[in-house]
Amino acid sequence: MNKRPLEGIKVLTTDPEKRIGLYAVRYLGRAGAEVSSIGERNEAKEPIGFLSKYLKTKIETNGGNFLLQLKDYLIKHSREYDLIHPIDISKMLCVLDTDKEFHLNGRYLLPKRESLVIADNKELLAKHAHDVGLNCPKTFSRIAPEEIKDLSAELTYPSIIKFRGDNRETHWSPEERYSIVDSPEKLVSEYRRMHEIERYPVIQEYIRGGGFGYFALFDRNRKLKAQFCHERIREYPIAGGPSSCCESVYDPDLIQIGKTLVESLEWTGLAMVEFKFDEARKQYFIIEINPRYWGSLPLAVESGVNFPLLHAQSALEIDYEPVLEYQVGVRLRFLDKDLKSILSHMRSDKTNARKKMSLFLEVFNPFIKEGFIAFDDLGPLLRSVFPK
Repeated sequence: MNKRPLEGIKVLTTDPEKRIGLYAVRYLGRAGAEVSSIGERNEAKEPIGFLSKYLKTKIETNGGNFLLQLKDYLIKHSREYDLIHPIDISKMLCVLDTDKEFHLNGRYLLPKRESLVIADNKELLAKHAHDVGLNCPKTFSRIAPEEIKDLSAELTYPSIIKFRGDNRETHWSPEERYSIVDSPEKLVSEYRRMHEIERYPVIQEYIRGGGFGYFALFDRNRKLKAQFCHERIREYPIAGGPSSCCESVYDPDLIQIGKTLVESLEWTGLAMVEFKFDEARKQYFIIEINPRYWGSLPLAVESGVNFPLLHAQSALEIDYEPVLEYQVGVRLRFLDKDLKSILSHMRSDKTNARKKMSLFLEVFNPFIKEGFIAFDDLGPLLRSVFPK
């Protein structure tokens, strides 16, 4: 029997309650790693990552400030792991800061703190993209709530209001971390409401067009080790939300823009650049950078780019040939969200009869791969179906 590439490697991950945390457990475990995951105790709802058969050890904190408890655990136990693999941005910053202060023993591969802060802040990212000559939606920032009414008359509609950061624990659910507004009155009320949650959200022009992504992995020497592109086919909610169905594509222009942006930040580790393609201007516009695992990660793996494995190998300084080519035309969905997306489209007056029939048949398409359900790892699915 062939030895698996991460056989015997001890890995610590975070965020078992999120699907991206489950991806870390599942893909690293399949590669042979002994995966431990640290997360908050939840008596009412067991984190899905804790239910994966690929998890060796679950580590539950006792409530309170999780980041302080993570820091304490890292100080005491980092020597027990070959690889420290934080998933969420706040945990990445915790690892970087703790290592700077206490010199952790486990290896990791993350962006430097300055780059991570820019990537996680839509205001700073828009400025940086503009400075390096890349397209970004017109952005308005640091607007006082009492001044928003004056600005509202100058904008085109719809416009979009976004939180500057990605601190989802204190914000809305992923599909609600922004608000699309179609009138000056709605802009004023939504901006003031969001300002109460996080001060000074940004306002951007709304880009009409399809969604695309550029995924990349850079090693410690900032050398490109893997890349991938995808196009969103459907999302849920359909007015703007996470991808429910997506497809692998290869576009040299998309690759060049994404690579230029990430390289300009002197990047190390994983990054996913999200784009919208403006149909009128025939140009890609940068929407955001996810400096962490992303929701559509399983599509890259199914297409031949196993980012979790490659990321771990780069962190451990295991050499391999860069993975820059992959299978195009692979389509993947998340069945729960995609059924809701298809149903929403079929109920919409904007969807014609032919399109509705096409969507109906899409439900039964056996060639579309599934991103969440894994028949070799049914625990997370059963928890989702039977939460109690």
